[in-house]
Amino acid sequence: MNSFEQEIASALEATGSFTAEAALKLISVPPDTTHGNFTIPCFSLAKTLRKAPKLIAEDLASQVKLPAGLSKVEAVNGYLNFFIDRGFLAKSTLDEIAAKGLTYGHAASNGKVVCIDYSSPNIGKELAFHHLRSTMIGNSLARIYKAAGYKVERINHLGDWGTAFGKLIVMYLRENRPTDDATLDSLTVKELNILYASFSKISKEEPGLEDEARAAFTKLEQGDEFYRKLWTAFRAATLKELNRIYDMLGVSFDHYTGESFFEDKIPAILDELREKKLMVKSQELDVVMLDEFDLGPCLIRKSDGSTLYATRDLAAANYRKQEYNFDKCLYVVDLGQALHFKQVFHVLKKMGREWYKDMYHIPFGVILQLVDGKWEKGKTRTGTASLLRDVIEAAQKKILEFINEKNPDLENKEIIAREIGVSAITFNDLKNSRLKDVKFDWDAVMSFEGDTGPYVQNAHVRLCSIMRKAGYAVKLDEVDYAQLQDDNAYELIKVLARKGEKILAACNTDEPSVLAQYALEIAEYAHRFIHNDRVLGSAEEKSRLFLVQATQIVLENVLDLLGLFPIRQM
Repeated sequence: MNSFEQEIASALEATGSFTAEAALKLISVPPDTTHGNFTIPCFSLAKTLRKAPKLIAEDLASQVKLPAGLSKVEAVNGYLNFFIDRGFLAKSTLDEIAAKGLTYGHAASNGKVVCIDYSSPNIGKELAFHHLRSTMIGNSLARIYKAAGYKVERINHLGDWGTAFGKLIVMYLRENRPTDDATLDSLTVKELNILYASFSKISKEEPGLEDEARAAFTKLEQGDEFYRKLWTAFRAATLKELNRIYDMLGVSFDHYTGESFFEDKIPAILDELREKKLMVKSQELDVVMLDEFDLGPCLIRKSDGSTLYATRDLAAANYRKQEYNFDKCLYVVDLGQALHFKQVFHVLKKMGREWYKDMYHIPFGVILQLVDGKWEKGKTRTGTASLLRDVIEAAQKKILEFINEKNPDLENKEIIAREIGVSAITFNDLKNSRLKDVKFDWDAVMSFEGDTGPYVQNAHVRLCSIMRKAGYAVKLDEVDYAQLQDDNAYELIKVLARKGEKILAACNTDEPSVLAQYALEIAEYAHRFIHNDRVLGSAEEKSRLFLVQATQIVLENVLDLLGLFPIRQM
């Protein structure tokens, strides 16, 4: 309903009392709709006009020309209250949903490009549950930005380079494992994870093992053919499992350009840093000093010549600007990396990259699980984290038990159970501000009541069920909008009308929670409408079924924008 607010502001500007900009800032939605759908206080005009706000509001009520779609304006105690014409809102909103379908509320292309770097796990280990946040926040943002008119480049910046691979190589060879092609091709990420955990344990007793790992990575970085062969096998084994999990989550990427991809692009960055005299020696390390920004030095290269995360991120940023000419570049990475990104962005600034200001760190809190009675983030390498695949399988099992009890003959129930389970986990992650830590509680996550994924999914299922039972679709010329003006229908239509506004708000704040809360709002009013206004068999059947159809379309797309599966039966 943002257009109503714009039109009210323009109408007030025409009276000479407010500028449209000032009016927009003051217009709000009253919690009690008996006081109107929109209200604006007139107190700020009292000093200028030298009149009581009550009199100013009364004068303006007689002067303002009501925009189309508003039925009346009232002056009450210094406020101007505007009321929507229910019939106009019903017809304009539902006709547009029918015409545009799932793209209702989406913006036209704005010609802008956004790169979104998300998920980006380390190669050589399984996805842990805490990897869910970057993956699903990024996945939702990619969908939201597309709906807001952007061309989206979805990037999985794999952690496929660095000393961790020196550790894997050292352990693989230490255990005298076969290195023939057949053995390497059959390697699993589970085996790699065990190798890494073994390294962590043994290195505590043999400190020299860390030096061996650093030396092994240096050889890898310098192009040792045998070490490259092992690294390639480690990467392939991990990607196979990653893609299996991504398929379960409904997540995809346009580019798998991991850290190794930028290996041959780093020398140009190092040369430029030298030429511009930005890189200096500090304790045998190459660094860029950032004192003027109240930041510590950004580490560029180790004493043995090995590169670091920052080096590779500088090369990646440079490449993305050249390759995609982005208008925005987002890094969906946990809050703990805030300093790293500040340093990288400020090094780019010192290098003269004016587009550094178009790069944004999108931080988030962590998923907390109960470990020995305490809420904490698990660690995959040490084996104290739940694996994401285990959580997905457990969620599927819980939902399957529910389906077997309620609807045992449901077709494809294993797939549906998994999709409901994944959606429940995802919704629990997205429903609150991304900066908050997420405590994962099975009972709360899987409940069909309250602010949960299953509650929202159930609303969508009920809408689909009514449409199936009706067995026909309503046409525009069959709708009597006068039958959709009771409170239950009107409140639901008001919610549907705000979809475009919600998409833009989620995009502008990089907050999927805006749409998650919107999905809950749709579900609440849909449940209320279905419960109180009988659809099938009523005198208003066609009109009410038309509203059911429109609600299903809007809710399906909102679920999709969140990265949830819009289930039709359960």
